[in-house]
Amino acid sequence: MKVLITGSTSPQASRKTALRSPTFASLIYYSLHSQGASVDLVEPSISMTEAELAEYDAVLVGIAPPTSIAATRLYPAFAIANRARNVGNLILFIDSPEPYKIPAAIKSCHINISDLQKKFYQTRKSYLEFVENHDFQTEVYDFIEYLYTETWPTTLYPAFPWSVDESVRKAIPNAGELVAVNLDSILVKSGNITPNLELKRTYWVCDAPNTRWAEGTAETLVYPVVATKKSHWDPQETTLTRMREAVGTLVSLYRSNEVWWSPALAQSLSVGTPVVTEWRHSEILGPEWSLLASTVEGMSTSERFDLAVAQKDYYLGAVSGWSVDLLQTVKNNRNQLH
Repeated sequence: MKVLITGSTSPQASRKTALRSPTFASLIYYSLHSQGASVDLVEPSISMTEAELAEYDAVLVGIAPPTSIAATRLYPAFAIANRARNVGNLILFIDSPEPYKIPAAIKSCHINISDLQKKFYQTRKSYLEFVENHDFQTEVYDFIEYLYTETWPTTLYPAFPWSVDESVRKAIPNAGELVAVNLDSILVKSGNITPNLELKRTYWVCDAPNTRWAEGTAETLVYPVVATKKSHWDPQETTLTRMREAVGTLVSLYRSNEVWWSPALAQSLSVGTPVVTEWRHSEILGPEWSLLASTVEGMSTSERFDLAVAQKDYYLGAVSGWSVDLLQTVKNNRNQLH
């Protein structure tokens, strides 16, 4: 089986980004590759023809709001998606919190409120080609019209065991088959737990410290909350060291207290640091997943380490088999072609 992965943003299409920090796209790559598939994770290019795309059993294209600053590869990614749609092997994936922003931006572009040709976007990949090539523009706008007016193909999104399709479907009403994917076992099992029980831990880390949930939780704590990554350019080992030396890791909720996947949870468990998220959701995994951050903060270092080990066991049990489900979804897409 042959699979292509690309997308509209750096995390969706860049191998360099994946080397700095785990991304949903890179986890899909590693999962399918480990199960015997031939997988290409590549930057989108308008030179890729329909004939070339037809050689793949599935073409996975990550999408983002067309007006987003992060959508630096949107023009060639949407052109490829449109060609794969014509071939019939397109699978979409989304990977960023607050997916409701995608259809809102698509509508804005479709009804010409937002102009994708303005100079504000001139640093985007293939901008000049897009502005100067009418056929290229037509492909991109055809795909935008498709996303706005028709039912989407199979769409993958990253999930926790307590995530629910309803919130994503509400955010993206045109979504057809939504497939929740969790590949965190790759990250959890890759970690190196070397606890330093003598180290005094004086801070928490959080994947999104500026959300309402994170700020509210921080108010209940003695120790300050810092971001898991101080810079977009932080290498993964720097992030893991920061987590390893923290009291715990907060995994945030988003707008209207919506759950969204973050690699921070699996990374934290991989280094022996406990995780706290909204207990009303995570408690389905067991009592170790129903604690408040203030309760965890009051534990001793050794108690927190034991908690992290127990959380890890429960979590791995909950996500076992999800890699096989992803492979089956891609196979099903291939079977529709033949």
